[in-house]
Amino acid sequence: MRNRVKELRFVKASELTPCADNWRLHPKRQRDLMKSVLQTIGYADALVARETEDGALVLIDGHLRADVSPNVEVPVLIVDLNEREAKELLLVHDPIGAMAERDDDAVSRLLQDFEATNETLERFIEEEFNLAIPNDDVESLQEPKSVAIPNLFQIIVECEDEEEQRECFEELTRAGRKCRVVNL
Repeated sequence: MRNRVKELRFVKASELTPCADNWRLHPKRQRDLMKSVLQTIGYADALVARETEDGALVLIDGHLRADVSPNVEVPVLIVDLNEREAKELLLVHDPIGAMAERDDDAVSRLLQDFEATNETLERFIEEEFNLAIPNDDVESLQEPKSVAIPNLFQIIVECEDEEEQRECFEELTRAGRKCRVVNL
């Protein structure tokens, strides 16, 4: 495996060129959360960009961070990718990261004695890890009562319209069958 990182450079975010092929959209909630993290923790990860022949830095990863902090000098990993390779990385970088699964035991250990640095992040963490349980939902957390479900043998008959459904229902009812009308 090759190391494609040429250098780490600090650049004012507004001087970076957003990739015209960036396919990620960032809703207000995500933008607000990112601003909150950057304001309380700061930059702890680098953006990724490639340098064009004219010296411009075109973003591959980090569009949201650059967008919410345009006047900040941000860490940028400069990579030696051509335009085709940059597009490929742009397409797969975030989706591969999103494939990660959650280890609930590790999350529990991480959350022990944890305190968020601000209310926005605290609410997000509570929602993300299902920590906030409203009082009226406490009953739903109790052990479910045992319910006996009888074996049912059913047939679903597809009808072209409501009239045919009614006729089929009436015919089966006349034949002594127990029926219900259901629309799916």
